[in-house]
Amino acid sequence: MTHSKPVRWSAFPALAGLLLSLASCTQGDGGQATTAPVESRTPTKAQLDKFVAEGPEPSLQALRPLDYWLHYRLMQATGVEEALGGEAQAVAALKALAEDYERQARGTQAHVPKMIPAAFTGEGMSSGFLGLGMGAFGGFMTGGLLSGMVAGASDDKLAELAKEGPIPLGGKKGGAQVTIGSDGSISQEYTYDGKIDDGLTGKIKMKMKMDACPDAQGKITVVSDIDSSVRVTGKEGTGGYVHSRFVYERWLDDDAQLMQGPDGSSSRMDLKMGGYENYASQHVDISAGWSRGGRETFENRGEQGFSIFRPDEVQRTQQLMQGAQLIQTLFAEMMLRGSGKQPPWENGRCVELKPTSTPAKRKGAKPSTHYEVEAAPRAKSDGAPAGGTVTATLSGGSSLQPASGKIPADAKYAYTGPAQKDEAATITFEARSKRGVGRATLEFDTKETHAYRITVFPGCSGVSGKDICDLSKPFSIQGVGCGGGVTSGMTFTPSGNASGKMDWRTGVGAISAGFSGTYTVEEGEEVGYLHTTLTGCAMGPGAKACGGTGPSITMARIDTCEE
Repeated sequence: MTHSKPVRWSAFPALAGLLLSLASCTQGDGGQATTAPVESRTPTKAQLDKFVAEGPEPSLQALRPLDYWLHYRLMQATGVEEALGGEAQAVAALKALAEDYERQARGTQAHVPKMIPAAFTGEGMSSGFLGLGMGAFGGFMTGGLLSGMVAGASDDKLAELAKEGPIPLGGKKGGAQVTIGSDGSISQEYTYDGKIDDGLTGKIKMKMKMDACPDAQGKITVVSDIDSSVRVTGKEGTGGYVHSRFVYERWLDDDAQLMQGPDGSSSRMDLKMGGYENYASQHVDISAGWSRGGRETFENRGEQGFSIFRPDEVQRTQQLMQGAQLIQTLFAEMMLRGSGKQPPWENGRCVELKPTSTPAKRKGAKPSTHYEVEAAPRAKSDGAPAGGTVTATLSGGSSLQPASGKIPADAKYAYTGPAQKDEAATITFEARSKRGVGRATLEFDTKETHAYRITVFPGCSGVSGKDICDLSKPFSIQGVGCGGGVTSGMTFTPSGNASGKMDWRTGVGAISAGFSGTYTVEEGEEVGYLHTTLTGCAMGPGAKACGGTGPSITMARIDTCEE
């Protein structure tokens, strides 16, 4: 295979290191070209840092040659160039359409230079977005910002966003929507319409999805589908489309880190082009990428009708595709990493870690109590064991065994609690695996407990909300089985362990009563009491009665209480 003029990527330093790794190809049977495995296609940290420092514009510029080249060759093959009056007019119309798209994407009416090369190759075009450029700008760039924002959002905020469904964006000419999942996954859809008077009419649709949590093999995926179509304005039956599908897969190791080297990634870009001239159909289907392990492939899966690419143009198309694919890889890698913030699988939304202890009572325990502790991480998506390792760190007394290091999950520990009364300790756990990261904390203390269970509610046969884990914190109880449809509830606002203020509200139908006042606590070894002093009024249709009351509420002391 002969090599045509190389693409001028040297103007973009961050890309140079990636593109230098492109090996020369050998043509195999069936139109498939393969190379020997390469060291790694995954962007390194140094390359990503340089990419961030340079900003996205050089990479967006570098996508233009393939974009313009594919669309122009499509216009030639489908009669659009001829219908527009030749190469100069076709290039001008294509550039005007791309610039219209770019203004929509950027939201500004920027002035752009007018450049029409004599022999059009797609190079030298300094403005305008077509399919790949719009996809990178509207998808990977905004996706990187979104993933950074999502990584910092609370679980409650993510749940709220997920419940709201698609979030609409964009203006009158173009539409966009973003859907955020409760696990932090991001889906985007963009649609842009363009029309140039006496020229081209076009439309771009882009869909993109980024996983937040790895699957059972530790794989996370970014998928981008972009459809771009052009036709002669006012002339039906002449036009065409370019469809690109970019799939980027990354794998995590058992320490929840993105794997480096050939086994860390795979990527594939599929390009399908087709069209019609006077309703006669033709198409071409090509693919480039690398599999996990680093083996690079390029495949021309066939053509039908008129040939869009001459044999001597296949090499150029391959080079452009590989370059564009590596640029999209940089964008996708930045998107996965959250634009410099914590990656989504590191924030605890992918792995649930709920350590347990035997005995279960950890508050108000006797000094030097011995515990058997287990930390069993589970993937939230399917409940399967996450595997990997767990690290436990003790703050306070007494002793934890194993005392340090990564322990294979499900991890088991022996812990001896604080040796003296009125002491506290905390064990923090971090589980790391190819399913992500989970974190949790267990608290222990030998402080005197003030936990009780309400056993009687005045005027009712039962009570709910009955466990009071800490008399110094606000609590409330509700009567159950009060008879006659009566509802009754009490709210307590402590000023310490021994006293506080309270409200009692009760009612049935149109009759209601409200009492407010104070209470004091009488504690005992087995039984305690809440002594109340209340005043208030009962009101009904045409009647009102006021007075005082002071029921005492019985409590039973309990050893274990879950807040």
